[in-house]
Amino acid sequence: MIKTMRIQTQRHTEVVNVTREVVEMIGGALDGLALVYTPHTTVALLLCEDDDELRHDLIHAAEGWLADCRPFTHNRNNNPNAEAHILSAFGGSRLLVAIESGKPNLGTYQHILLVELDGPKPREIRCQTIAA
Repeated sequence: MIKTMRIQTQRHTEVVNVTREVVEMIGGALDGLALVYTPHTTVALLLCEDDDELRHDLIHAAEGWLADCRPFTHNRNNNPNAEAHILSAFGGSRLLVAIESGKPNLGTYQHILLVELDGPKPREIRCQTIAA
């Protein structure tokens, strides 16, 4: 069964820690895997450390990384969001996380982060568990 959570992002570019929500979606599944993904093409999911300084750095990098590539030609429906699509493609829209004893087996500093690249918008994260 696929479980879904919804989130409303607040800014054009932001980092949201969704680890707690993913743990809830895993729902105590025993050992196995969790496929965590988003059906959107302008957000990314990362396994990363989470602190205020690093969030700032991630946003700074996302907003400036492709500056030398401008201008972009993708402008569907008068929405020039090519950078968001490109960054999402590099960051990825899915994670495969090991589940051990009902919890994601994450490293000490690993968190599951949603990186909004074209907000604010309503977003979904979906999770499907696969038993070992």
